[in-house]
Amino acid sequence: MQALQKGFFHDKRTGSLEGQIVDVVNNPNEFHLSLNDLENRVLEKPEYISAFTKVYQKDIDNHLIRNAIASYIMSLTPFNSKFDLNMQGKENTLTQNEINGFNVFMGKGKCATCHFAPLFNGLVPIQFQESEIELIGVPKSKDTLNAEIDSDLGRYTIYKTEERKYFFKTPTVRNIEKTAPYMHNGVYTTLEEIIDFYNKGGGKGLGIELKYQTLPSEKLNLTTQEKKINTFYENTY
Repeated sequence: MQALQKGFFHDKRTGSLEGQIVDVVNNPNEFHLSLNDLENRVLEKPEYISAFTKVYQKDIDNHLIRNAIASYIMSLTPFNSKFDLNMQGKENTLTQNEINGFNVFMGKGKCATCHFAPLFNGLVPIQFQESEIELIGVPKSKDTLNAEIDSDLGRYTIYKTEERKYFFKTPTVRNIEKTAPYMHNGVYTTLEEIIDFYNKGGGKGLGIELKYQTLPSEKLNLTTQEKKINTFYENTY
């Protein structure tokens, strides 16, 4: 679902897939290359030259390479999970636990106030023109007695706007059981820890002072069973 959003990276610093690719290529902690380096590496491979010539029918340059990578990423949107097939009427296989979990996700758990269907990220319906950023108060460690906000300033780093300190893009929760660790800093390693964090009211619920927290700080008061079925449901998409 990477392609179907309006902002990329945790701080939403680029607005397009190709912009994301440029950032990854140039980043010393990732590709640590230049766009010219990328182009030269492609030109070293006869099979790549043949494939590009067949598809694009023009000389290879880094613009075409970025377009090819972005096109591949855009193809990774099958919408064929168990949840999708049931919503499309192609299956009728959801268990009662999964249905109950969906109801908690959409209702008492308030997950869907930020993770919007059908992508379950911050892409706002119904026009899908904006990817939301939120301040939920992610701590720097699992210490709940002496919780401190993580030092990453998030969106603030881009524009230096005080009201955007610690704001981060809302990611998708599709395939979330396969993408641990969680949060921008990887502080949580299980879905149970994530649900507990939200159940307590986010950063404010842990005692962190956050003037602009967008997540309601009131406890959700989820029961043990509601926590369990919410986790169970999150494994269906």
